[in-house]
Order: sequence, then C-alpha cells, then structure tokens
Amino acid sequence: MSNDNCEIKVNGLKCNSCVLAVENSLKELDGVDDAKADLETGIVKLDYDKDKVSNGDIEESVEDAGFSMEK
Repeated sequence: MSNDNCEIKVNGLKCNSCVLAVENSLKELDGVDDAKADLETGIVKLDYDKDKVSNGDIEESVEDAGFSMEK
C-alpha cells in the first residue's frame, strides 16, 4: 500500500450538491481513502493509494460526477 495525497482543481462547482457529487464519486474508487472539495476554490484534496488509483481513474470519476478537472 502506497498512500499519497494530492490536490486537483475541478471546474464547475457551484453549490454544496456539486461538492458532494464530486466527493462521493471519488470516494467510490477502490483505493481512495478521503476526498474533500472546497466550493470556493474548486480544489479537491485527495488521500489515496497510488498503487490502486491512477490519474485517469480520478479524472474519469470527476467526469462521471458531471464535472471536469483543470489540467
């Protein structure tokens, strides 16, 4: 197990429901321990196992919630 953390910028967070949608989608990924999104900045802080979760997995999860990651 190789724990890591990162911050990603998510575009389009406009309300608390948006925040919850992104957080819940990311937390469903096997290997994500925690996801906390900030409505004002659009920054999501992730704690995850980098051996189980790729950047592509994270981006796909954000898109599944209806949002996009800033690159």
